[in-house]
Amino acid sequence: MAPRTILIADDDAAHRRMLGAALESAGFACRFAADGEEAVRSATTTPPELLLLDVRMPRLDGIEALRRIAEELPALPVVIVTAHGDVRTAVEAMKLGARDFIEKPVDIDELRNVVQDILERPAPDKVDGGGETDEPRTLVGPSAAMAKVRQTVRLAAKSNATVLVHGESGTGKEVVARAIHDLSDRRTGPFVALNCAAVPEGLLESELFGHEKGAFTGAGARHAGRFEAAGGGTLLLDEIGEMRPPLQARLLRALQERSFERLGGTSPVHVDIRVVAATNRDLRADIAQKRFREDLYYRLAVVEIAMPPLRDRREDILPTAQHLLARLRPEARPRLTAEAAAGLTLHDWPGNVRELANVLERALLFAGTGDLAPEHLPPALRELCGREETPAGPPDATGVRPGVSLEAVERDLIEKTLRSLGGNRSRTAETLGLSRRALLYKLKRYGIR
Repeated sequence: MAPRTILIADDDAAHRRMLGAALESAGFACRFAADGEEAVRSATTTPPELLLLDVRMPRLDGIEALRRIAEELPALPVVIVTAHGDVRTAVEAMKLGARDFIEKPVDIDELRNVVQDILERPAPDKVDGGGETDEPRTLVGPSAAMAKVRQTVRLAAKSNATVLVHGESGTGKEVVARAIHDLSDRRTGPFVALNCAAVPEGLLESELFGHEKGAFTGAGARHAGRFEAAGGGTLLLDEIGEMRPPLQARLLRALQERSFERLGGTSPVHVDIRVVAATNRDLRADIAQKRFREDLYYRLAVVEIAMPPLRDRREDILPTAQHLLARLRPEARPRLTAEAAAGLTLHDWPGNVRELANVLERALLFAGTGDLAPEHLPPALRELCGREETPAGPPDATGVRPGVSLEAVERDLIEKTLRSLGGNRSRTAETLGLSRRALLYKLKRYGIR
């Protein structure tokens, strides 16, 4: 399968090369444009599968280039690259049809995640109908815990209720928020994320609600906050438990009234957004210790989703690994040897899915084009590959034991799930976190009737 093509438009040659190298290492093929005119010409002549578009370019800036491209290719996914804090430009780009935006300096992991998420999710104009796409495909795993998460995500997506997602770091809380957005009526609007712990306390209020010119020293122009950037879409407030109580009070009022005032402003700004909050803290304990407002907690937790740690759902480890490998190297899905698969299953994964993704990415570097074997894993996991005892914790619901191939595990899991559901393929695909098309392919591949 040919790699998916990305067009990178940026007038800075060194930045172009850096972005291209990052995406090519993830398995994509890249083309390049040095200005807006060249980007429009290249995209409309030979459309790529995604356009990464810098805003400030000579001859034709990114916003005008986006406007022209959107007229010719309305279904082409576009990711805007903006200067740090230039949310106002991002808002304008979202209104013109951009699917997401990334701030400079570009974080390589964020870039890869944004690009892969956009290319994996269905196009906005193709989500309705058919039944197959009404499923959070990125939330994989056959465990009962993940089945419950997927069910709650689907229910939440049908409403505009605020959602609180909680769980340990690395369990996939942002993935849940994106799945809710992608399955909702807001999927054509922007998905905007803000990590409350990553913004200095003195700047967080401005990042949320924006400010007027002269609101404080250094405020030389009006600045639109993340609430405005998410208009018509979804706002994820990650690490909400790190927000200080005075700002919690203002957030509560904004959620209740769906309006706010920019710092230094007097006129209310009305917004139509859905808010998803995420935390790895025990907010009920924080409430007892007066660190988190109880009224804000209940305002956020209209729908509550608990993300279970990976060690409590070991039957999900290998299916999740397979899903991650397909994302990390989409052009050729690597295979895990039986010994390596056993090591993954036995590990406790304190860093959860994020740790698993990092381990697999490292293993791919060492394995090259070959299978992933124990020698490609970190020492702590390599030691587990030779063990035969089952790990402590909940029993493996699929009966997975060391010494079997990943394909054998997957075939057995699909067969058992299909049998338990009376041969219903749609329900089997839903339970396993697959699209119906993907399930049909696997049934044919493994000869399952």
